[in-house]
Amino acid sequence: MQKEYIIAFSSFYKAAYAEDLLEAEGIRVTLRKLPIELAKSCSTGIYGKDLPIERVKEIFRGKDIYPRGIYLMSRDDNGKTTYALVR
Repeated sequence: MQKEYIIAFSSFYKAAYAEDLLEAEGIRVTLRKLPIELAKSCSTGIYGKDLPIERVKEIFRGKDIYPRGIYLMSRDDNGKTTYALVR
């Protein structure tokens, strides 16, 4: 089963910049609206499946990008989605 991640940021521009950086490194991600449970000052985040989280963190550190949170998304048998903070 694939692991699905959401990376939240404090602004749309940071999320868009982070998406560009990851895409340039060959890491496939999508910029989308965050679920209401994670939306705060910015409601846009990066979504990705089976992300190499340590590599993603390394790329961000190298460019002084600090996401508001990195979440592992999962669904239970009833279809309810939960978000576990991994950073």
